[in-house]
Amino acid sequence: MKNQIFICIILTCLLASCATDFNDNLSVEQQNPIDYESTETQFTSEDGTVYFTGASNCTGDGSYVFDEDKVLEALVIPTTLPEVLDLSSFLPPIGDQGRQGSCVSWAATYYLKSFQEHLESGDLSYNPDNIMSPAYTYNQITMGTCEGTSFENTLDLLIDKGAISLESFPYSDSSCNIQPTGNQDLEAEPNKMSDYKYLSGDNMVLEMKTLLNNQTPVLISTFLDSEFGKTDENGLTKYQEHDVDYDVEGVCHAMLVVGYSNENNAFKVVNSWGQAWGDNGFVWIDYAAFDNVTDDTAGFRVISSAIVAYDL
Repeated sequence: MKNQIFICIILTCLLASCATDFNDNLSVEQQNPIDYESTETQFTSEDGTVYFTGASNCTGDGSYVFDEDKVLEALVIPTTLPEVLDLSSFLPPIGDQGRQGSCVSWAATYYLKSFQEHLESGDLSYNPDNIMSPAYTYNQITMGTCEGTSFENTLDLLIDKGAISLESFPYSDSSCNIQPTGNQDLEAEPNKMSDYKYLSGDNMVLEMKTLLNNQTPVLISTFLDSEFGKTDENGLTKYQEHDVDYDVEGVCHAMLVVGYSNENNAFKVVNSWGQAWGDNGFVWIDYAAFDNVTDDTAGFRVISSAIVAYDL
């Protein structure tokens, strides 16, 4: 009888070991599958390269959406503003979201929250210890289903729990199921946001210029069609004014506005498709896209939302 019990224990251990080995041999995609065939979070560039997007709160029909109870008010616009402004030197290195619909977390957590902590600390250098991880917010929202997310869910999480560094919580575009531990949540608490507000869409270009001069980048949700990121006559990677056909397939993407140039007639926007894309990772979006958000007759209406978020 003892021998039979012993054999049963050995068999149980062997089976468990085989199951563990089998799981270990699976790729991360097989353990936590992502639908790479879906086009809902994919943008194909002019040269055929596929990039992932993932802003779930973009309308895709030209309409501009905001919460009337959370509108930015009483913003004083100066009588004069600089012709050009660029906050990109305060950003962490250009990142790449890879094959995952995590653009919202890249815009809000990686770029904006890192920017805020960078200014607060006065540290002029970036390293994995002080760059905020997009996976910390993205994984908690998606819980293993690596689809698009909204600014609201992401910013609410940044207000409630904060953010954690890439060193503590690395990013992988192959998986979004790893969840933070209690100790990691404690580590995130000092990096909380306090609140966020929507831009109403009225007088948006001047409002955004004013905010940028106050060192406040603007989160945007943008509808992308085939004209996005093409090179203009001056050699800039740009989203120029044109008539958008919303019946033709397009995707929604989240990015962060970090500058502007009156000479270029556009805002400078940091993307999350790597430094090899665009102008070293940046794109210019024509002022018209922001002027047109409340004009139902305009042909170039691609901004679905614009949000400012504040450090705690």
